[in-house]
Amino acid sequence: MSIFRDLSLACPACGTLGIESVAVSLNGPRVPEVVRAIVDGSFHRFSCQACGCDFRADGPLIYTDFERKQWIGEFPLDWETSWARLEHQPLDSFRRAMIDFAPPIVRGESSGFVVRAVFGLGALAEKISLFEAGLDDRVVELVKMVVLLRSGMPLHPAHRPRFVKRDDHGAHLVLDPVTGDEVAVVSEEEIEQIAADPAWGPWLRDLATGPYVDIGRFMLDGRQRLLEVA
Repeated sequence: MSIFRDLSLACPACGTLGIESVAVSLNGPRVPEVVRAIVDGSFHRFSCQACGCDFRADGPLIYTDFERKQWIGEFPLDWETSWARLEHQPLDSFRRAMIDFAPPIVRGESSGFVVRAVFGLGALAEKISLFEAGLDDRVVELVKMVVLLRSGMPLHPAHRPRFVKRDDHGAHLVLDPVTGDEVAVVSEEEIEQIAADPAWGPWLRDLATGPYVDIGRFMLDGRQRLLEVA
């Protein structure tokens, strides 16, 4: 089930409050038009009635796809500095809904789910696109790290590569989403080599230790209290 609620949102420019319909839960296969809007970046975009500023509501919400067995908790991007405190919340909600308080028929379908925590609708769009392309997000995040290290680019959370698409040439990554200037194409063969390289094994294991599968694990401490987030 997809659930939308009317919430009071403050304009980031002038602070004016407005009531907007915001998703708190999305069942992807039931709302394909919403999924398309998430991927193309048009989802949850609003305009302030007072000053005209365009802004975006940014979670938190739960995205589910029971056909592909995906359960993704999306949090506001500003909360990412608290990822270590938040990443298990989607796993907790999954367990409550699908195991602890679920009827036997639902509990029987709970195995095999991928549970993830992401920060920002851009990260949610990327996960949806990655899974649609049939890629392992843990391996793709490792590939991003390897590409950054080999390129000599600065390791900064605001300049993380983003997956764009997969085609016959391999996985396409925008190296700096802020500028969008440069795209790296990593072949399927190279992806397999990186994933199998023992030298990168500890990095891959670290990426797979929790629902927050992102190279932000290496860049952000993650233990900041939410009350400290600006």
